[in-house]
Amino acid sequence: MQVPFTRNTHEMKKNNIVRIVEALKSLGMATKAQLAQHTGLSVATCGAVLNRLCERHQVQELQRDASSGGRPAQRYACNPDYYAQLALYVEGSDEAARIVWSVNSAVGSKLAEGEGDFLPLTLETFDRQIAALLAAYPAIRAAGIGMPGVVAEGTVLTCDVTLFEHIDIIAHLHRQHGLFVHADNDMNYTVWGFYRSQAAQIDAPVAYLYFPGVACAGCGMVINGDVVRGASHFAGEVSHLIDPHQPALKLAEEVALMLTSLTAIVNPARVAVCGPQLSAPLIAEAEAICARRIPQRHRPEILFRTSRRADYLLGITEQLAQAYLHHDIFHD
Repeated sequence: MQVPFTRNTHEMKKNNIVRIVEALKSLGMATKAQLAQHTGLSVATCGAVLNRLCERHQVQELQRDASSGGRPAQRYACNPDYYAQLALYVEGSDEAARIVWSVNSAVGSKLAEGEGDFLPLTLETFDRQIAALLAAYPAIRAAGIGMPGVVAEGTVLTCDVTLFEHIDIIAHLHRQHGLFVHADNDMNYTVWGFYRSQAAQIDAPVAYLYFPGVACAGCGMVINGDVVRGASHFAGEVSHLIDPHQPALKLAEEVALMLTSLTAIVNPARVAVCGPQLSAPLIAEAEAICARRIPQRHRPEILFRTSRRADYLLGITEQLAQAYLHHDIFHD
């Protein structure tokens, strides 16, 4: 995530705080000198920022480095207990839906997780589930919400669980529970989690195809280290590649169509494919179809994911942590 444009000294100081916190999360722990080297800031600036962060209990001092001479250097790390965050997503359709969630520390370590049927299928049920989690984990200050549909600026435009359609989910949850909320669609979160855990070292585009079985296929893409959302948040709606007036394709042919289209348009280096009706032999069949259409040197590496849960929850957790850090610092 890009640091907001600096307009004055006050904002520059805020930007420095964000850089220090992000560096500490990346490094795990560090001295002032190590942070200065990592961020390009002076040791004095790093020291001033760390003092402020320690006063806020956002950062904590650790045991000093061993030293063969002179005063040992103080090490610092982000405080995992500074706050807790809730990652939650809805999956399914109006016929059957589930709520999946995890509670994580300020540094992303998992504190608890669970899932359950979404019954009865009402907004009140959704609010009660979140209220119960907030009561059980009172340190939660921020929530990331994933929806199976199109989400733009916090508003659910379309959704497989139609009760959420046309609801500003960010405003609703902030009003109901006083939380900072980040919301996005399922594929944007899922591809980000996959990218961070399986492809962060890859400079080329990365994609994630999901075939839910009960609804339309979806796709998430990361290009140049950013999730691609599109001009109207419609990027990844690959089900529109299928002509509804033509005979239905076999599933392997549908997967192959999505893969060849992605290869021709985005040219990803790695594509994850997931879905309850998919299997390793079916993916191999789809790859064989792709091989007849796309030269080998252009075809991406295909990874079959037996479940998207871990990718999805990680994506929510990481996107939420970035957004909440900027909110916490710039609205302090």
